[in-house]
Amino acid sequence: MKEVVFDFNGKNFVVVGASSGMGYQVAVELAEAGAGVLAVARNKERLKELGDRYPERISIASVDVTRADGKEWTNVLDDFIAHRGKFNGLVYTAGTTGTTPLRFYDEAVARAIMETGFWGAIGLMQVLSKKKYVNPSSSFVLFASTAGHVGTKGLSVYSAAKGALMVAVRSLTHDLAKDRHRINTISPGYVNTGMTRSSIEEMGEPFGVKERHLLGIGEPSDVSGMVLFLLSDRAKWITGEDFVVDGGQLRGAWR
Repeated sequence: MKEVVFDFNGKNFVVVGASSGMGYQVAVELAEAGAGVLAVARNKERLKELGDRYPERISIASVDVTRADGKEWTNVLDDFIAHRGKFNGLVYTAGTTGTTPLRFYDEAVARAIMETGFWGAIGLMQVLSKKKYVNPSSSFVLFASTAGHVGTKGLSVYSAAKGALMVAVRSLTHDLAKDRHRINTISPGYVNTGMTRSSIEEMGEPFGVKERHLLGIGEPSDVSGMVLFLLSDRAKWITGEDFVVDGGQLRGAWR
């Protein structure tokens, strides 16, 4: 039995990147806590599976965040609020990785990383933060990474995208505070997700990664609790911060 239980009845949230990994876990836990969820991702089949799991709680929308403009987001958000009401926040987990070593730098890969992990989040925030879509005192949680805190060999652009998100949030707090909104980032360490496994297949497991995670490699459920806390009213006085949830990775890196 969970020691901490959240009650999000009567509240609605957008979860981007909801078809797998940490986004999927967050969407499920929000639905189980009574929230209405707009689950957004590119993979229609996985989204359908998620929607079928909680049909009364979860609505789905297939959107490519690297291509979506304000008009597409407006259509998706309008459709949801017409049936379920305004939102109380956002969880943006969408991201992609890829090697970008200086010697073999690939601009196409670099642009995809930045478009997904940084510009996609900023573009959605611009639309979603309007009074038409969100209630006062809403909470926005954007996923950064420990890669934005320390350099990782071959991941310069991925680290840059996550670092940019953390820095942008410090300024966005000022834009959002007038409506009592709050915005924070979460920086997970290595978590057992499909993207992490794909990265390991492409580049191999980083040297000493298991040893540096003092509490071991994480699972999505090890991170989702912090997300739900930041979305809840218990975090109503927290904004502009980055929360490292990494099983001791950053501390282990220096032992």
